[in-house]
Amino acid sequence: MSKNLAEVEIARTVWEDFRTMGDRSGGVPGALRRLLAASDEDEAMVAYWDLENVVVVQGQLHSAALPTVSVLLAGLLDELSADARDLVLELLQQIVMGEPDEDELALGNTDLGDRCREAARTGLWLVYRELGTRRRETAEAILDRIEGDRARIAAYTAGIRGK
Repeated sequence: MSKNLAEVEIARTVWEDFRTMGDRSGGVPGALRRLLAASDEDEAMVAYWDLENVVVVQGQLHSAALPTVSVLLAGLLDELSADARDLVLELLQQIVMGEPDEDELALGNTDLGDRCREAARTGLWLVYRELGTRRRETAEAILDRIEGDRARIAAYTAGIRGK
């Protein structure tokens, strides 16, 4: 396969149909590509900040957060640098913790946070896989918001910590 799965998700999304802070939806695809391709912390941070404060701002979600979740999950299937993977999980955490921005609420997009969490559930096992890495705390925070099976979370976190 010549394109990775995240690239397919980026390419199939009409980003201009989604809202961001400051009408910057056109910049989201490039920022996602740069984040996923980042080879070190500096590159990853620059790309991260082109997404944080754009699709999610201090816990306030804009509609572009929803397709961003799918891209981030697809990205977790690829070989990412550790720094890129750290910030993919961090951005995913910011999104699943979020609730709709007041502009989204005014447009009737009141379930945006729930829809983002539901989208994140489609990649539940990708997040579980991160429990055994340096991203454990971030993965636990994401799972706390998206996993409905509390006993499963407890079993996996106990298993990871017991190693």
